[in-house]
Parts: sequence; structure tokens; C-alpha cells
Amino acid sequence: MPPLPSPTEDKGKAIQEMTEDDKAAVAAAEARQRSFERSLAGPSVGKAGLMRDQTDINRIIAEASKGSKYYLNQVRKDKELTEKIEWYQAKRDELMKMANIPKLESEAERILIEVEATRDLSQTIVHCDMDAFYAAVEVQRDPTLKGKAFGVGRGVLTTASYEARKYGCRSGMAGFIAKKLCPHIIFTEMHFDLYIAASKSVREVLLQYDENLMMASLDEGYLNITPYMNANDMTAAEVVSQMRAEVEAKTQLTMSAGIAPNRMLAKICSDKNKPNGQYEMEFERTVITKFMRDLPVRKIPGFGRVTERCLEGLGVETCGDIFTHRAELLVMDHWFGFRGLCKAYLGIADNNVAPGKREERKSVGVERTFRDKTDDEDILNELTSIAEELEKDLERLQYSGKTVTVKYKLHTYENKTRAKSVGKYISTSKDILPIALELMKRELPVRIRLLGIRLSTLKDLTIADRGIKGFFTSPSKKRPASTEAGNSRSTTPIIIDADDDTELMRMEREDEAEVMDMTADDSDNVDSPLPSDIGTPPPTSMFGKRKLSETHLLGPVCPICNKALGPGTSNIGLNEHIDWCLNRDAISEASKKSPAAKKARTDGKSTAKKGRDVKGTMLDWLKKS
Repeated sequence: MPPLPSPTEDKGKAIQEMTEDDKAAVAAAEARQRSFERSLAGPSVGKAGLMRDQTDINRIIAEASKGSKYYLNQVRKDKELTEKIEWYQAKRDELMKMANIPKLESEAERILIEVEATRDLSQTIVHCDMDAFYAAVEVQRDPTLKGKAFGVGRGVLTTASYEARKYGCRSGMAGFIAKKLCPHIIFTEMHFDLYIAASKSVREVLLQYDENLMMASLDEGYLNITPYMNANDMTAAEVVSQMRAEVEAKTQLTMSAGIAPNRMLAKICSDKNKPNGQYEMEFERTVITKFMRDLPVRKIPGFGRVTERCLEGLGVETCGDIFTHRAELLVMDHWFGFRGLCKAYLGIADNNVAPGKREERKSVGVERTFRDKTDDEDILNELTSIAEELEKDLERLQYSGKTVTVKYKLHTYENKTRAKSVGKYISTSKDILPIALELMKRELPVRIRLLGIRLSTLKDLTIADRGIKGFFTSPSKKRPASTEAGNSRSTTPIIIDADDDTELMRMEREDEAEVMDMTADDSDNVDSPLPSDIGTPPPTSMFGKRKLSETHLLGPVCPICNKALGPGTSNIGLNEHIDWCLNRDAISEASKKSPAAKKARTDGKSTAKKGRDVKGTMLDWLKKS
């Protein structure tokens, strides 16, 4: 009897018998699966120093997550994102059919020249990043952990030691997933008092080099060391080496650093020689553009999983591909933001370094993650406790606001929000809680794993009233001024220039908001609300700071995208806009309708251009050019 063919031989024979179309379909399906597994792996994909192949890590995470609610939610989101990418591709093809490509390329090159003219190589910016900060502090607390693979946090890892990272473990990963990747990993409790004390010691050193130090979180920050270099006649490398040595001498913790002409490049460079190293970018245009050409778009700060996949759908995988596909990206400017992509291609970004300002804060909020809650009374009691905690934060930070938003995450990992604006500024639980309870009771019964309250449309109470009320207020009752901007418990949205805030960036912010709850399962103990001093100040992306506006005082502000919706916006309109901002369910809808029209509807505004589609706009633009 002849031997039976092996499965590999059967597969090879089957592939040989396929038509070219069938082979293409199989290849496309395999590519989609790899892309999906990559998205499951989270934000730390492609980190250096892995002992195992990244594709293998992605597969293990996918297999370990299979069947969980998180996995099913990611399948749904991946399907919606795939539909959105297909919509982008169809829209690109439609626009390119009518386009004069030479003119488009000429216009794209003109814009690139304009962006290039903004390049500034006069400032020396440093991004400092502590090495495995929480893990390093834990080793100081318990020296027996040194050299071992361990993670900080029980249900969800806050960070992992470098020994655990070699196996693919990372922050935001569920403990049971980390166990699959690294069976001998050790889990430790979190000790925020120690992390805060260590961060304070680090800041004290960094402030000696730049009094305008911009802290991005407890363990990283930006400095402009140009004045220090000039005053002490030192090179950038000498200053950073001295600074890192002083940090280590004071804290016994190591720090890595990147030196470059702007914050974006400095952040990328700080990851080049981790841990305990530094990397200096040459301040030459040709060197910078060559460096950026082969850099994967995922390496750009602010470019995450969503941006990566959408750009891949248009053939852009590296920054150099942005120039190759400049005509196509220009016609998709409404959704992708061509100028922002030009900045990434050229390595141009903001080089302003300053601590966060109070007026930049858009909201104050408290969120808690827990095991699934289904009991109505239990949920409302949790909401009461959150409102009381929010009152304490508002008192400490000295803000009041007009828009109350209740956010909850279903057991299926879908985010929902309900919001209501009131006619006066409020800051106490006595005023906030009734509104929050009213919003939440309408949703019951629900099964949730996260609950939070956020107050937006803020008023800074450290600024004295200039109206009649301020005139009659006793000086003894006026609050003392405070420079502390404070931090909320939840992730603050990325702040970008309003001109560069595209649909793609809004989708990315929504995805990033779920980073710390990526693979947690029902069995995980994730009840670990962060102290308010732990949250990061409003960060700035590569696109620069938001242009400040007072228009938010005339109407409710979306707590997700921070956009003022106008004084005529009703509570229903506000809720519809927030749901569109927050949930990917809108992607499926948007795949059938023009996003331009959808934006007009969700913003609750009427416009004279309502009947005008993108196609007509593009033709008009081409005629003008």
C-alpha cells in the first residue's frame, strides 16, 4: 500500500490546482488574518529585543484570546475597519479616475515645499524615557526580582521587566495572556506611592536643565537644552550623558534619551538605544529625510494600529511611501490630512517645550474598571462613589463645568456615552450626581465592566470673575491661584492642531483609549483605578498644539474629540455626536454614506453645502488648479 500524502503535500497540491484568482484570494485572507493578529498584539508590536518572532507572539496572543469577549469585540471592530478601508479604496479609485495626476503631483510637491519651509533646526530637544520605570522601582522595593521575568499588576500589566518583554509581555496585557507567552512570569502588586516619589526625584534633576520641562507621564518628558548648552559651552551629547548620570546617581534608576531638532524625532530616537542609552539625530535635513524614508509609519508618535492599517490599504507602509503615493493621498486629504502626512515624511514637528497650561484642559473625569456588574443598585452606588471622587478632584484642581458625560463599557467591550449640558457651572457631587443618575437610569438594565463620569465645558476657578458676581464676591472667598493643571484618571485625548484633525486621527484616539483594557478577561481582577496624580497631562502629538478657542463657552463640547458643537446643539444632538465619535459602529454606517455628509449630520449643524458631494468638490478644485 503506497504511503498517504502528508498534509503539507496535500496543501501544496491544492495550491497548485488553484487558479490565479483563487491564489490571490487565499493570499489576501492570510494577510487579513496576520493583520488581525497584529492588531490583537497591541501597541508594543515590533519592540526590539524579542527572543521570539513577532508573528509567533501575535499567533499565541490570538489563540489565547480566542473565544473571549475581547476577542469577539476585536473581530467585530476588525470587520468594521476592513469595511472602512474598502470604502477609502473605492473613494480613492473614484477620485483618481477623474483626476489630472500630473497636476495633483505638482500641487502635492508645492505643499511639501511649503511644509519644508517650516523646518527649524535651531533648537535641541531631548526626550527622556525611564527604563521599565515601574518594574525598576519594584526591583528597588524587592531586590529578589532582579534579573527575573515579572509584571507589575495582577489582572492587567502596568509594565513588564525587560526579561519578560523578551517573550512579548507588555503594558496593557492581561495576566493570563502574559502567562501564555512567558509561563514563568511573576506578578507583583502596584505601589503608586513609590512610583510618584521616584518620578518627583527624576523631575528635580531634569528641571535643572530646563525649567520649562514638559512631562508626558510619570516616566517620560521633553526638554529644550539649547540654553543650557550655550550657557555651559557643552555639546548635546555631553549634557544628556551628564543628566542621565545625575538621574541614576540620585534614584539608582536608568534612563534612555533621544536628541533631535523636534519632539517627534526625539521620541523616536529615545527608543533606539534602550535601555540605558542615548541616540543623537544629526541636525541635517538630508540625514533626517533619509532616516524617515524607511521608517514604518507605526513608529510615528500618534500613528497607531488604525492609522497603520488604513495607510496600508492605500499602499503606504513606510514614510517614504507617502511621497510615492502623494497624488492619491492628496485626493484623500479630507480623511487622511495630507499636510500631516507631509510632516511625517519630512520629519518635521513641533519643537516647543513647555509644561501643560490650565487653559488647555478640556475635561476632568473619573473612571473605574471592574469585574462585570449587572445589579442596577450596585451600578448606581458605584456611580455615586465616582461622583464624590470627581468632586474632590474638581476641588483640588479648581474647575467647574457645564457638561456631564457618563461613560460605560459593556461586557462586550463596546463603549457607550450619554451626556447632558446644564445652564450653570457646577462642581459638586450634589449637582453632578442627579444628572449622572438620570442619564444612567435610562440605560438600565446593562452588564458593564467600566463606568465613569466626566465634566467638560470647563471654567477655571483660579481666574477671578470679571462680571458683577466677581465684583460682589468677598476676597476671602475667592480661591487662591494655582498653577497645577492636574490630571484625570482616564487617558487624555491626543491634542493636535485643528487643521490636521482628520477622521483618521479621531478613529485613532478612540482606539488608543482602550489600550489599558486590551485583553482582560472575566476572571481578571482589574479593579485598579489610578490615583489622579498618575494620569498624564494633555500630550501633544507630532502635529502641534491645538489652537485655543473661546467658542466652547457658547455650546457643549464633545468630551471625546473636544470639538465645540455650537450653542444650538441639543442634548440629543450631543449624545449622537459622542456616540459617533466613540463607537466603531459608525464605521459600517460611514461605509455606505459620505463621511462629509455624516459629519454635517452628527455635528447638528445645517450647511449650504449639504447637497454637495466630495466628487463635485474635487472637480472644482481641479478646475481651479
